[in-house]
Order: sequence, then structure tokens, then C-alpha cells
Amino acid sequence: MRPVGRSGPALAATLTIATTGGLLAVSGAPASAASSCAPPVYKRQFYANTTFSGTPKKTDCDAAVSENWGTKTPASGLPKDNFGVRWTVTRDFGSGGPFALTLAAQDGIRVYLDNTRKVDLWKNVSSTVKKTVNLTIPSGKHTLRVDYANWTGAANVSFAYTPRT
Repeated sequence: MRPVGRSGPALAATLTIATTGGLLAVSGAPASAASSCAPPVYKRQFYANTTFSGTPKKTDCDAAVSENWGTKTPASGLPKDNFGVRWTVTRDFGSGGPFALTLAAQDGIRVYLDNTRKVDLWKNVSSTVKKTVNLTIPSGKHTLRVDYANWTGAANVSFAYTPRT
């Protein structure tokens, strides 16, 4: 995992500080409740299921979609099988144009552009499946979402997008 940002026990909570009548009030919110990450960093959410239902067990920021958990659990409190991870980023693609989406996963992976599915390799497999999809992305801001599911066995996933010339 390549988490981005601060870490450590002293920074395990996001603090809100306010003064009221000369008193200092501090309230903490769990770091796992991160709501956004600065582009081009992905917001990453871990689920204890493959349907992405319920509240994520952990949320953080990730510089890249590139993980190899093997047969281990991806995060504390998650099972080693039957888990899901979702990466989301909204960024400005400038004038847009042709991009190559390169992905590899064992087991399932789906890629969405503005909530429209562009890649669907959603099956339990015994080896890593690789694919490159050529896609024209319109100009302006767009949201990319990568959904990954591990049903059984080894877990690995990677996704990248690069301009095509």
C-alpha cells in the first residue's frame, strides 16, 4: 500500500479546534472517515464484502492503484477473502483526448468514467487477467472509479491511465 498524507498515532484523528468564550474545544473524527483526497490522489475505501455495501471499514488516500496483497488481508479488520476496494478520483483532463487504460487484477475489476462502466472483468479467476482499453475522455473534469473484488485466493490489482499519441 502507498498511503498518502500523514500517519502515526498522533495523527490518527482529524481535529477540529474552536474557541468559545476563551475556552478551547477539540473534537476528533476518525482518520478512516477521510472524505476527500487532493487530485491526482485517489480516495480508497475498503469493504468487508464484494458488493460495496454498508460503511467502508477503512478510508484513506492512495497515490496509485497498484496492490499485491497475496493471500493476506488488505487492512486490519478485513477478511483475506471476499473483500472489495474502491478507488475514486475526480480530476481535470484539460482538453481531453485519447487515453489508454491499463489494468490487471486477480479477481474482479471494473472501471467507470463519470459512473458509466468502461471496463468489466468481474469474475473469480485463478490467475491475473490483464487488459488495455483505449478510451477518448472529453475535456474538463471527470471522475474515474475503480472497483476491485477478491473472492478467494491471491489478491492483486493495478490500474493506470496514460494519454495516447
